[in-house]
Amino acid sequence: MVCGTKMTSELIKQPEQTTRSIGGIIVAIIVAFLCVVYMLNPGAGFIECIPDNLPVIGNVDEGLIMILLLGCLKYLGLDIPLTKSPKKN
Repeated sequence: MVCGTKMTSELIKQPEQTTRSIGGIIVAIIVAFLCVVYMLNPGAGFIECIPDNLPVIGNVDEGLIMILLLGCLKYLGLDIPLTKSPKKN
């Protein structure tokens, strides 16, 4: 019976756990903080990579910063519903 228990535990897939280094966590926190500061834009537009008054490409930098922020939050292990990939059968 012990052998059957071992076999069933081998068949059950355990979720993969990623190992994160403390340096990676610190970098992700700092980058996420800088992304939030950039999005809040405390300088009323003085901190801009691409000026917002340019047509079409004016808001590209904000979009890229949000993608970077979501990536940092996902790396830190926060559950973000819209960033989950669909399960494949």
